[in-house]
Amino acid sequence: MLGSCKLIWVLIVSCLAIVVIMSVNNAGQTTPWGDKMRRLRTGVARKAEWMAPDEVVHQVCAHYLEASTWLQDNMLSSWAQQWSVAPHYLSGSYLRRHQNLLLAHREIKGLQLTGILRADHNIEIRQFSENGDFCLVVDHQTQRRMATYNRKTQERSITQDLGDGVVIYVMLYDDKDQRWKIGNFVQELPSGWRSRPIIEEHATLPDAIGRDY
Repeated sequence: MLGSCKLIWVLIVSCLAIVVIMSVNNAGQTTPWGDKMRRLRTGVARKAEWMAPDEVVHQVCAHYLEASTWLQDNMLSSWAQQWSVAPHYLSGSYLRRHQNLLLAHREIKGLQLTGILRADHNIEIRQFSENGDFCLVVDHQTQRRMATYNRKTQERSITQDLGDGVVIYVMLYDDKDQRWKIGNFVQELPSGWRSRPIIEEHATLPDAIGRDY
């Protein structure tokens, strides 16, 4: 139990570390709602977190769900079509990863299989940057199932029940397109992570973590 608690603690710390690093990298950039950001205490030890106005939070949620739906509905589309549309929904390292997968699929000969994840989503928005241009999306997924398709015939071969889960993504605001885009996959949290005892969220990394902690 103690080992699993430490693992969960390290996972949560990694999320916060990403926010801190990206905040430094994006310093100086502004958003239309930058002067409306507010500080909230949401469980982070000794430190509040930034939160955008409600209308911005709703926009993040809507654009994340649009991107998730697009990924789900277009996995069997041609690589060229996916390549051209992906920048509307994806950004940063997540866009590069998606494009690399498209190029890899194009080079594969013979049988090609593609997995499509479908789930019900309950979205929680956390950890905005100080100027409000990125944040974390905590996606509580229920009724998760992975359907595997033959890309050539587009026939489904098998569907697997994955159970419930929680995944975390970074959302980045694109000022040019004036929309939020999935910028990076952070991690998947283990089942029951909220109910585990002796868990603290920390804003900075401790001096020693992992095996030496």
